[in-house]
Amino acid sequence: MTIRTTMAALIAETRLLIGDSDASCQQFSDQQVQDKLDEAQDPIRYEELTPAPSVVNATESAAGPANYVWADYYSLYHWWETDVVIQDGHFVVLSPVASDTLVGHWQFQLTPFVNGVAPGQFPPLFATGKVYDLYRAAANLLDMWAAQVARAYDFTADGATFRRSQMAQGLRAQADYYRCQARPRMLTAVRGDMETTSHTESVPLLGNNRLLVNDEH
Repeated sequence: MTIRTTMAALIAETRLLIGDSDASCQQFSDQQVQDKLDEAQDPIRYEELTPAPSVVNATESAAGPANYVWADYYSLYHWWETDVVIQDGHFVVLSPVASDTLVGHWQFQLTPFVNGVAPGQFPPLFATGKVYDLYRAAANLLDMWAAQVARAYDFTADGATFRRSQMAQGLRAQADYYRCQARPRMLTAVRGDMETTSHTESVPLLGNNRLLVNDEH
């Protein structure tokens, strides 16, 4: 798959994690980094974003009313690709005034406490797009790097000993560290060899990976 401009920030962030951000001596191409990110991709369908309203008294008077300004919304996920789509409760596509896809934060007013205008953008809002596990991708890239230097050998010259084999050991240790920080992966096990009193079919819902049980009889 060709390199997507919507992946630029994620590619740069992954390079920082693995120490491969120096353009003059990069170990991996952008295509290789993107490929490993795609392996650690999770599609998100209609996640309901968490609103973070700002309570503002525009009259600056103790007797004046305070209003909610719905300006900030957050996702449960980090590291979104920038082609994420934000929709309102009527599924109209919205254009936030600012987006931080690395942390999953969208704004519809930049300074609500200074010059916020009520009511702002009412909830609910939904996000549809792709999120990535950068720790998992970084660990896989470091394993690839370790494999490339695994044949490096130690040598001694002029009384000095050079241990190039430590490169692979260090890369694998860093990969293990990142893998421990990766998002947990869950698998639902289903027994097909047990007789039950009813027949059910499980259909995954969009967005939350929960199971909807139907067709019970």
